[in-house]
Amino acid sequence: MPKIVFVCTGNLCRSPMAEALLRRQMQTLGRNDVVVSSMGVYGVEKQKPPEKVLEVCTEHGLDLSSHLSRPLSPAELKEADLIFVMEPIQKHFITMFFPQFAEKVALLGAWPDEENSKSGIRDPMGKDIKHFRRTFETIAGHIERIAPMIAEMP
Repeated sequence: MPKIVFVCTGNLCRSPMAEALLRRQMQTLGRNDVVVSSMGVYGVEKQKPPEKVLEVCTEHGLDLSSHLSRPLSPAELKEADLIFVMEPIQKHFITMFFPQFAEKVALLGAWPDEENSKSGIRDPMGKDIKHFRRTFETIAGHIERIAPMIAEMP
């Protein structure tokens, strides 16, 4: 069964959105066996997402009210088939501190293609609700793009 991990900075916004979106897409595609999780490179344990995150997700039929942030788990990274990060700095962090996982870390905005300067997904934290909506739409587009490839994984 495929194991997919999403990583952002604090595990409060982008990675939980991606986790929920991919989980829903996998169910839609009939793949209830795909394990999807998220964590943050600087995640403080057990923090709830900001209200703007909850509001944007609710607008799209996703309930993140039970999500609690988590820091990186080396054991979980080891078990993952793919580790998707939102920005190059997160990829750099993981490959520097966990070089053994470098081959399975990719920018969500680029995978499976080559990365470029537009591959990163910016953090909307501290901005107004329109930035959160734009971030959600960006992530949703990438999840829609990659979901069929993940659904084909053994």
